[in-house]
Amino acid sequence: MLIPGLSGHEGRVRRRLAAEMAGLGLSTTTDRLGNLIATAEGDPGRPSVMLFAHMDQLGFVVRKIEGNGFIRLERLGGVPERALAAQELLICVGEGRDIPAIVGNKSHHATSPEDKYRVVPYQEILVDAGFSSAEAAFSAGVKIGSPVVYAPRAFALAGDRIVGTSVDDRAGCAVIAEVARLLAPVRQRPTIHFVFSTQEEYNLRGAMPAAQALKPDI
Repeated sequence: MLIPGLSGHEGRVRRRLAAEMAGLGLSTTTDRLGNLIATAEGDPGRPSVMLFAHMDQLGFVVRKIEGNGFIRLERLGGVPERALAAQELLICVGEGRDIPAIVGNKSHHATSPEDKYRVVPYQEILVDAGFSSAEAAFSAGVKIGSPVVYAPRAFALAGDRIVGTSVDDRAGCAVIAEVARLLAPVRQRPTIHFVFSTQEEYNLRGAMPAAQALKPDI
């Protein structure tokens, strides 16, 4: 949940999950869409199974960098605009170099009466990362198309519940990794394909081609 992985930019998550699978003795492959696939061979007489969960998360890409350093975004996936005001973000420019930012939000007393309770469309929001010019943003590694995600966080609630960014569907990825661990010593089982898919938030692009290629029975 704390690893950025915008739809189409899942590389960091993929590397972490590949390491998890390798620790279980499972080799992995990555297809042209970026899906990570690990197969545990089993009894060929039993129906094969494919388990999948998507690695990607909702977010944005940088659409424009204004001369004063403010950043405009294009959303990627079904981002709820009603929840964007004053959100903390992370501009992904490279591991160890990501840039914290925040969605600008006018103070209540400086907002006109007609705008006080209006949901601001994402096209109108300005993101502040502390830059005073476009040149400063470019020098820090920000460019048109840079991935932007909600600032990663996770915390516990009462009743053994957790909340945070990317629960959808990093929770599913964690479940699949745990299933792989539990099944590793089991010998009487079918062939199981563990698929960590890409671009689910953008039209389910990863999982369907993976299923077509693997042709599982279930």
